[in-house]
Amino acid sequence: MDILKSANTGISVIVLFLMAMWILPVLNGCQPQDPEGPGRTEAIDTVAIQSEIDNLRSTYQQAVADGDYEKLSTLVTADARMVQPGSADWDAMREGLQAPFPPGATIDIRPIEINVMSNSWVYEMGRSTITYTPEGADEPVTLRDTYLVILKRTADGWKVHREVASSYLPEQGE
Repeated sequence: MDILKSANTGISVIVLFLMAMWILPVLNGCQPQDPEGPGRTEAIDTVAIQSEIDNLRSTYQQAVADGDYEKLSTLVTADARMVQPGSADWDAMREGLQAPFPPGATIDIRPIEINVMSNSWVYEMGRSTITYTPEGADEPVTLRDTYLVILKRTADGWKVHREVASSYLPEQGE
């Protein structure tokens, strides 16, 4: 009887050992992974990053006002993806354009929330207003949107990587 008890205990220990060898790696794989890479604990200077993002936003607004679309192209990643608002007013603005914005357009970008996720990734949510005068019109047109943009730090600095914009304007608290 003692031999059977010892054998069962030995088998139980082996089973527990094998389970631990299988479960621990699975549990470890469920842990949140640091987006900066394994074992990286680099400090994040959110004030400095937000300042850089503010400068990028100002440069973007100025490039639109100047009609400097070459400059605009340097402010986005090579594989940037953007989804623009879809409505009749927005479609009318884009109709026949050879550039991202009509001549003489201005854009006023107002962030509501900026979240520095790491030293390489930031998202910003806010509202923007584009003002332009259509060809042959006497009065300017104003278009507003709500946006969510993901910014990525590259070797050349911060750039817009993804953007989704909507002509829907929720309340600030939504």
